[in-house]
Amino acid sequence: MRPVRGFDRPVLQWAFVAIGLLLVAIAAGEAVGLRRAQSVIAALRAADLNARTERQQLDTRLAREQAARESFALELGRVRGAATASTPEPTLTLAPLSVRRATPPDATVAVPAPAQTILLRLLLPGGRVASVKRYAVALRTWSNGDVVWSRSDLRTASADGKAAVTARLTGDVLVPGAYEVRLTDVSQEGSPVDVAFYEIAVAPSGS
Repeated sequence: MRPVRGFDRPVLQWAFVAIGLLLVAIAAGEAVGLRRAQSVIAALRAADLNARTERQQLDTRLAREQAARESFALELGRVRGAATASTPEPTLTLAPLSVRRATPPDATVAVPAPAQTILLRLLLPGGRVASVKRYAVALRTWSNGDVVWSRSDLRTASADGKAAVTARLTGDVLVPGAYEVRLTDVSQEGSPVDVAFYEIAVAPSGS
C-alpha cells in the first residue's frame, strides 16, 4: 500500500488524532444525553401512572361517599313517610345523542334541593331491551370530564314504554353546570363498551 503523501507530517497526524478524540467526546456526550433523556421519560411515565392511580382512587372514594350520602337521603325520605308520600318522585329522562357536540348544551334543568332524590332514566339507543346485560353510568363535567357521580351493575327497565337504564341520585350532585352522561355495557369481562352518551345542563339558581 502506497503511503499517503504528506500524512507523515507530525502536524497532520496530531490533527487527525485531535479530530478522532473530538468525535469520541461528541459520541460520549450524545450517549450521556440519551441516557438522561430516557431517565426523564421513565420518570415522567411513572409520575403519570401514579397520577392516574391516585385519580382512580379519588374517583372510587368519591363514588363511595356519594353512594353513602344518597343512601342516607333515601332512608331519610322513607322515614318522613306520609310527609312526602303525596309528592311524586321527580324523574329526569335523557335521550341518547346522535352526534356529540363541540359546545355545551343549554341549561334546561333547575337546581334541585340537595336532599331531593331524582330518578335518572337513560333511554337506550333504538329502544332495544337487553335485560341480561349489566350497565354502568357515569356523570362527568362537560368541560374536563371529571366524574362527579357513578353507578354500576344496573339493569334495563321500562320508561313510558321504552327501554331505559335507571338509577337514583340526589340533588346535591346536580350543581349548576353542563354535564355529559356516559352509559357503558359491563356485561363482559374486560374494558367497558360504550353504549350511548347523553348531555344535561343545570341552570344557576334564580335564573
